[in-house]
Amino acid sequence: MFTTALTAVKCRGPVARRRLKIWENTAVKPEELSAALRRLPLFTTLPAPLLAEVAALCGVRALARGELVFSEGDAASFLPMLIDGQVKLYRAGPDGREQVLHLVRAPASFAEAAVFGPGIFPATAQAVAPGQLAMLPRASLVDLLARRPQMVLALLASMSFWLRRLVDLVEGLSLHTVEERVGAYLWSAFVRSGRPLLPGAQVRLEDPKHLIAALCGTAPEVLSRTFRKLEADGAVRVDGPVATMLDPERLQALASANATLPASG
Repeated sequence: MFTTALTAVKCRGPVARRRLKIWENTAVKPEELSAALRRLPLFTTLPAPLLAEVAALCGVRALARGELVFSEGDAASFLPMLIDGQVKLYRAGPDGREQVLHLVRAPASFAEAAVFGPGIFPATAQAVAPGQLAMLPRASLVDLLARRPQMVLALLASMSFWLRRLVDLVEGLSLHTVEERVGAYLWSAFVRSGRPLLPGAQVRLEDPKHLIAALCGTAPEVLSRTFRKLEADGAVRVDGPVATMLDPERLQALASANATLPASG
């Protein structure tokens, strides 16, 4: 974690949750930030001098659980880059029900299209775990793109990834059953754990059940029934935060039927 000196600017308007302040970075060592940014897929291929130039333009701050990074409709005046932690991107309906579009797991950048599109964030971003966020001001990013073609290619690749994620989300919600979506989520959790995918393998689920339900496009009570059905079908058992593999082939078949793996990255 970085040690940062922050200059906070008061946000206008009331908010229901803790709201991210505007900040400027005054104490992060350039080499520390460059090393952290190098882990982001967006910057993996950038040469060291260009990455150092990017780092010099960034602000950094700590994120608390529940803190809003931005709200739907806010001006997209910066590119957010998650160095540590998790952030959920969601849209809220008039009844307050949330549709989670993606769970961003560090290291990752996000909202690139909003920065270069209509200039507003189309969804809300909220930290679901403590972490560290870097911010690249839009004006600085536009200047870099005009001067550094390598930045253009890197950004196009990142925006392409997010487009594929949204297409997968629409397909998953419209063409696949709840059992298939939940099975895909659980299969991805086992794959990420790095453990052998064998009967009896166990993994501790990283996300609370209400967030798993949102990622799978269902309600918490439906998720609980789906867990019981998957156990009755002999695919997987979920006890609290622990999932136990019962039949790898059966669970993988569910995941393959729903090619989208919620929260896989």
